[in-house]
Amino acid sequence: MMKKTTLFASILLMGSATFAQKYDPIKGALLTNNMAEAHKLFNKESASEKFFSKPEGYIIKSYILAFDAQDSAKAADAEKNREAGLEAFNKYKEMDPSMKDLDTYKNAPYQLYASYFNSGVSDINAKKYEEAYAKFKNVVDLSDLLISKKIYLPGPIDTNAVYYAGVLAETNKHMEDAVKYNTRLADLKITGNNFEQVYQSLVRYYAGKNDDANFEKYRKLGKELYPQSEFFNYNKLDFAIGGSTNFDEKVAALEKIITASPDDYKANLTLGEAIFERLNRAKEGETKPANAAELETKMLTALKKAESLNAAELQPVLLMGDHFMNKASEKEEVMRNAEKEMDKKGAKATAADKQAYADAKKAYIAEYAVAAESFEKAADVLGKLQQLDNVQKRQYKVIAGNLAQYYFVIGEGATGANKTKYSALEKKYDALYKSMK
Repeated sequence: MMKKTTLFASILLMGSATFAQKYDPIKGALLTNNMAEAHKLFNKESASEKFFSKPEGYIIKSYILAFDAQDSAKAADAEKNREAGLEAFNKYKEMDPSMKDLDTYKNAPYQLYASYFNSGVSDINAKKYEEAYAKFKNVVDLSDLLISKKIYLPGPIDTNAVYYAGVLAETNKHMEDAVKYNTRLADLKITGNNFEQVYQSLVRYYAGKNDDANFEKYRKLGKELYPQSEFFNYNKLDFAIGGSTNFDEKVAALEKIITASPDDYKANLTLGEAIFERLNRAKEGETKPANAAELETKMLTALKKAESLNAAELQPVLLMGDHFMNKASEKEEVMRNAEKEMDKKGAKATAADKQAYADAKKAYIAEYAVAAESFEKAADVLGKLQQLDNVQKRQYKVIAGNLAQYYFVIGEGATGANKTKYSALEKKYDALYKSMK
């Protein structure tokens, strides 16, 4: 039994050695750049499955296909040859992770690298960005291998390949991949005119992720390498405000900042301002958001928090006052329509007509009362200032006018001490309003 096993093994070894000799003529043709002869020999020998029993068979195949992919006479088949060449090279690496034959056949990965790079650039010029990105992923992988094996490319990385891969990843919205490529460049402090966007991309990404550590790391690095760029002076709140024109994205970004820093006055105020604009100053053709009630709650929470953090600042209370003043104006229109209906019917106005008017007036006063509460706070602050600038004067005049009107309205139905109180307040604010030039 032992003799048979040994004999069988000897036969296998002899067969393998015999077939291995088939590679040598092809190798010789490749090394002398006699591609025609190499093709001829390869086509003959590779017809046998045994040709691919050893890793060398696959790297020879990769070598030939890589050169074919670069051959302008075979341009029509370049894509097919390039893909098949890479597939053969990957099979070679799988069969022999040590890649002991690589020095002999080093042109195989290098020509694949060159072919993918050139084709990727052509795709960029043709605005075929997804196709270009797929190619540059291969370019980076091949360049990393070439650098690690010290084949033609200097290290530590192929900056152009990694740069293109990162830009294309971001263009195609593969942000995790973009971060991977951009981080490689940034951590090596690669610099130059085109590379500023690498650092900008990382800063924007980590601002959106609310990752303070990495946001600051790459913002400071960008500032160090590009000191003249205003971009790296922006803080996280700046990115939350200006990073997107989409309202929902902006709100979500601001909420992330507030969750991380609940006592950030500017973040709370900015969130309140953003929602105020959406609810009260809709653009032409813009409909009221379906979640208006939810947004109002978020806005008021943010503005009240901002007010509590800095009572000297008027913007939070002014926004709340204006918001409820707008709501009061909507209720006032309903009230005026109900009043017109009663006036039109005269003596024939029904109890239902009168109740509709009473309910509408009650709703109007309720909203106005909330607005007045904020305006009273603002008036108190402004009244204590030694000198008002022009903006503050305009604000004070509007506030005084709104408060005079409010006390007139609630004073109409008041009696006794309340009548006297509301009348006095109406006169106070009316006089203040008229004194403002």
